[in-house]
Amino acid sequence: MARLCMKEISRALIEMISDESPNASKDMLCGTRGAVFREIFIFHYPGFTKELQKLVPGVTKDEELLCMLVALGQSADEIEQLFCLSAEQIYMFRKAVCWKMRLEDDKLLADRLREILEG
Repeated sequence: MARLCMKEISRALIEMISDESPNASKDMLCGTRGAVFREIFIFHYPGFTKELQKLVPGVTKDEELLCMLVALGQSADEIEQLFCLSAEQIYMFRKAVCWKMRLEDDKLLADRLREILEG
């Protein structure tokens, strides 16, 4: 069931950034694209953001979005494309979230976020 939801969300995500999509956006953080993705994600994983907010007090909306994408298994390249940010900026986002979660290694971030997702 969780795998099916992840595939559905991934498809919606790809649709949002596809050049053929009438709703395409090159930047998920601008306009309504981020909000639409967030709604789709929360529909399928209603407890994720609440649990994330408990673990990461003061998490920003952008960091939440990054965590959602990491939890879904999006690659660093895909996240860079979605955020329209450089690799360095994405790295800084990840480091900030790891620091807030008290994770010493950012490689543990994806595992921890998947645990929350599957919660």
